[in-house]
Amino acid sequence: MANEGQLVIKDNQLVYINGHFINKSSLFSNRGDFSLTGNFWNEASVSNPGYGILRFVGNKEQTFFLYDSMSVFDMEVNNASGLTLLGDYDVRLFSEMNFNDGIIYSNVNSLIAFQSQASYFNASDFSHINGPTTKTGINDFIFPIGKGGLLRPSGIENITDSTTFLSEYFNFQYLDLSSDNTLYRVSDEEYWNLDQKGGFAKANVLLDYEDGIGGFDDINDVKIAFYNNPWTRVESIYSGSSPAYFISQNAVSNFGNFTFSENALNQPEVTFEVYQKEDCGIELTWGLPPATFAETFEIELSLDSINFVKIGETEGDSTLTTSFETYQYTDYELYEEDILYYRLKIKQPGGASYYSETIALSNKCIFRDCVVFPNPVESSENLKLRMDSEFERELLLKVYDVPGRLITQQLLKITPGRNDYDIYTKMFNLPSGMYFLQLTPRKSLKFVVIYD
Repeated sequence: MANEGQLVIKDNQLVYINGHFINKSSLFSNRGDFSLTGNFWNEASVSNPGYGILRFVGNKEQTFFLYDSMSVFDMEVNNASGLTLLGDYDVRLFSEMNFNDGIIYSNVNSLIAFQSQASYFNASDFSHINGPTTKTGINDFIFPIGKGGLLRPSGIENITDSTTFLSEYFNFQYLDLSSDNTLYRVSDEEYWNLDQKGGFAKANVLLDYEDGIGGFDDINDVKIAFYNNPWTRVESIYSGSSPAYFISQNAVSNFGNFTFSENALNQPEVTFEVYQKEDCGIELTWGLPPATFAETFEIELSLDSINFVKIGETEGDSTLTTSFETYQYTDYELYEEDILYYRLKIKQPGGASYYSETIALSNKCIFRDCVVFPNPVESSENLKLRMDSEFERELLLKVYDVPGRLITQQLLKITPGRNDYDIYTKMFNLPSGMYFLQLTPRKSLKFVVIYD
């Protein structure tokens, strides 16, 4: 059967073709149920997906030739011999894909492109996509991919921006198995390509874990690995559900090839607590169990739970502990954000490292809109500090010149609300130049003095 003019399959109409179908017209609309046992040639741009279903129901291998763009609402493969996509265009799927029976063989030039609201069901070892597939949008998605008679999905969740992700599974080793010192070894049996096709979104990565593939002895020693020339560890957690996934602990921004790995060193569980004291200082305490070690601890902070920066470091002990060891760090910085996120980077001898859990803290000492005026200030008058705060405490302010010499310091009692405070600079008759008013360990305001 061939369509060279206009073909409309109306609501609930059943069209069954025991053979091949060739579409040579853009005037093809499917609002019903269209099944065929042979091959489908699409030679015209079809942009109207309708809201019908396209079924491949043969008993011999079928081919979907895509010589022009094709939009489909629902699609089903029910052919144990499988369906192969060939051509230079993708099948844009807008609603549901039913993997009833049979493998879909795709390639980089012709694949199933799941659109924003598209989903699927019934994916199994007997029916999935062997080859690449894409998903566009911002919704969480599990890619129904596999190879060698196994469904081995990957996934993305908590996507920050709408973009297109591509994924494909490979049931053999990546060409380079070298790894950095965060890993003992990587899997030589499988890997996934999970990449972005343009865009700069971040997302958590999920990989389907099946015990026995990769030869890992202890699931507690398994982590996701990312090929960053060489392979490096991605901090990840085991879902323990069915199906079982390893999920990256944080959203990642670099995508490409992923697999499973085995830890280089034992990673003991760290007890980690964070609380804010009455003087607004944020105290972090943590401990390591006996017979473990850590060379250093790096304290990291995030204001959005995604991007972390190092704010401090505490020395550990590179020898095995004989008892439970506790450590402490206090962050005296004042922040504008309501919620703060802290975590520890535990560094072990040899360069290996891992992360603690991330703890969110409700900040009760909000510190906003801090300015100095007049700026410039004459040497014969005092500098003023205006700030908004939601707390009451004393701040030790310090004034430095450009070379870093301490000029003066002053204890200031901060009260809630918007207030102006005098900084007693005129008594020093400062020469003209630039100076810094340090408010906290990591916050200072620049001001200029004009000698009069």
